[in-house]
Amino acid sequence: MMSTTPIIPHLIFRCRIVGGVSSEPPPTGGGRGLTTTPPSQARPLISLPSVPGINTNTSDVIVIGAGIVGLAAAHALLLAGNSVRIVEQSEPGIGQSTRTGGGIRLAHGSEMNVRLTQLSLPTWLNFEEQFGIDPHYQETGHLFLSTEDTGGLTTQAGLLESLGVHCDVLSKGEISQRWPTLDSMDFTAGNYCKTGGYLDQHRVIKGFAQTIQAGGAHLELRTRVEGILRDGDKVTGVRTSEGSFTSGTVVNAAGPHAGVISALAGLEIPFVSRRHELLILEQTARVPEGIPWLIDTDHQVHMRPDGSGRALVGGFLGHDDPDDPDDYDPALSERWSTAVREQASQSFHLSRPDSPVLRGWAGLYPGTVDYLPVLEQSTPGLVTAAGFSGTGLMHAPVVAQIVADLIREGSTSVLDITALRSRRFDNEQLVVDSTGF
Repeated sequence: MMSTTPIIPHLIFRCRIVGGVSSEPPPTGGGRGLTTTPPSQARPLISLPSVPGINTNTSDVIVIGAGIVGLAAAHALLLAGNSVRIVEQSEPGIGQSTRTGGGIRLAHGSEMNVRLTQLSLPTWLNFEEQFGIDPHYQETGHLFLSTEDTGGLTTQAGLLESLGVHCDVLSKGEISQRWPTLDSMDFTAGNYCKTGGYLDQHRVIKGFAQTIQAGGAHLELRTRVEGILRDGDKVTGVRTSEGSFTSGTVVNAAGPHAGVISALAGLEIPFVSRRHELLILEQTARVPEGIPWLIDTDHQVHMRPDGSGRALVGGFLGHDDPDDPDDYDPALSERWSTAVREQASQSFHLSRPDSPVLRGWAGLYPGTVDYLPVLEQSTPGLVTAAGFSGTGLMHAPVVAQIVADLIREGSTSVLDITALRSRRFDNEQLVVDSTGF
């Protein structure tokens, strides 16, 4: 049985980092930001008309949400021989899946998240072979840095090694010797995990969407779920803005709106969305290539090279407050932009506080109160796969397989997911892992 003991307290409460993004801006944006696209000019990531893969309003499975988790689940369900209908209020990938980044990381603060990444990694490494699109995966590795709590780094390294993930615990001198351009940093120690990096999440979304549509999935786009259909205690479908659809099972993969869907089904699950921001510094920042993804766990800021001297910068800077998914501002805020550039300059000594911003944006981490997802059969006919706190892309392949198993067998042998059941929120003790991308 997987341990439910909270681990790495320092990283739990001090470090929140996000995944990589491509050098392209997100396809959506808007508002008053420095570089994001105004809402009136927003474009769908890909244009996929709904096609008649299903000739009636009935299917084996309805998936609510066409983000990365919903699309991956639909793919796994099609492979298992199910007819699938996806209900999406907008367009595939136009929500949070392309705003939280493309990070792939084995270095986590909980056994569960490490296992989920280990089981998903083969899909990302072989994505082009399976889906016909190169995801542009770049392996940078991750270097977690600290002065205030080096014991937390040692604990994390021990966890990773116990799970078969190699992690080097490095002194300041060893960091400088391995990466001379980092010599001026003032951290006492660092954890370096070589396996991990980022991919282009836009290409991943496109690969999944095109593959499942070619496989016969029916996409109900620009369609809002307004109610849950029942036959006694069993969920039997959804009522939407475009009519009602019935199915044997409904999958709640609605991202930041998973709580709304749960409430429509009569469930109380403490989903919460937290705002995050990212920016890319112009090439005049001259951030060197060949260094790993840098994470300052003491001050909650991170940086990685983005090519030609550019750099991706992000971090919570001590703030990861809940936000309303229907009312948050997706624009980069000037206050955060100023603060994060100042902190990145102090932490890594690779850029200046006034380094020009090429572009930036804000997004949400659809999560839970303990930062771990809910993955379960919540009630007869309803499977929930939501609340990943930014790791949805990273873990989508194995989550999709687990969803298919739950629908087919009522359980899964892929991984013990007992710790991800929503009933855990009824207890006082929770596994907390807030280091997710």
